Amino acid sequence: MAAYSQYHIDGVVFSPNEEPWRLTCVYGEARTSECHKTWGMLKFIKASSPLLWLCIGDFNEVLHREEHLGVNERSNSQIQAFREIVDVCGLMDLGYVGTAWTFENKVTGGTYSRVRLDRALATPGWSECFPMAELRHLTAVASDHSAIFLRHEPKEGQPIHARIFRYEAMWESHDKFAPLIEQVWNAETRTNMQGLERKLMSLSGSLTPWGRDILCHVRRELKELKSKLAELRVAPDRVGPSHRELKIVERLVELQHREETMWQQRFCI
Repeated sequence: MAAYSQYHIDGVVFSPNEEPWRLTCVYGEARTSECHKTWGMLKFIKASSPLLWLCIGDFNEVLHREEHLGVNERSNSQIQAFREIVDVCGLMDLGYVGTAWTFENKVTGGTYSRVRLDRALATPGWSECFPMAELRHLTAVASDHSAIFLRHEPKEGQPIHARIFRYEAMWESHDKFAPLIEQVWNAETRTNMQGLERKLMSLSGSLTPWGRDILCHVRRELKELKSKLAELRVAPDRVGPSHRELKIVERLVELQHREETMWQQRFCI
C-alpha cells in the first residue's frame, strides 16, 4: 500500500510474469461543494506515478446524464467536472455487466432514484494488459448500494500449488455436518494412536470433497437467488419489496453469512 486517505486507498500490485500496476480504490466525496478534493487526489496520483493504473470504487458522480434515473438529477457542471478529471488522468470507463445502476433509493411517492455511482476506470495501457477485464454489478441484498466485482483473466503458465486440508468454520452451520463427523469418526474402532491417526485421515478425506460440494451448492444457490431478486426489482410494476422479495433476501442473508464466515477465516490464515 502506497498511501491512503478518507477518499482512497492506493497501492501497487505485483504478480508473477506481469508488469506492476497501480490500484486506487476510491470513495468520492458525497458533498457537491467538496468533490474537488476527490478530483484533486486523482490528479495528484496521476502526476506521481508512470505505472499502468486502475481506479475502482464509488465515485459518487456520473459521467453521463442517463446514468441518473429519477429525482434529484445532477447539474451539468457536476458531470462536466468528473468528465474533465477522467480526461486529464487519461482514464477510460471499463463498462459493466448487470443492472444499469449501483445505487437505488426509494423516494417520496413510491418511485425510485437509480444511479450508477460505482465504476472502474483504467488507463489504455492497463486495458491492453488485461483485455478480458470485466466489471460486474452484483445484486444487493440488504443494502441500497450494490457491490461491484472486477475480474480479469489470469496469465497462462502460472504454477498450480497442491492444496492442503483446511478446516472451514462455515461447515458447522450445515445440518449434515455433525452426522458426517459422527459417521466417519465411529467407523474406526481402534482407540490407540494408529486408530486416532486413521480417524483424522478419514475425516480430512471425507470433509474435503463434502465441503467442496457444499460450497458449490451455496454459490449456485446464491447466484440463482440473486438472479431472481434482480428480475423482481426491475419489474415495471414494482412499487416496493414484495413478500417473495423479502423471503429471498432472508435466505440470501443466511447464505452470505456462511460465505462471509469462510472468507473471514481464509483472510486470517
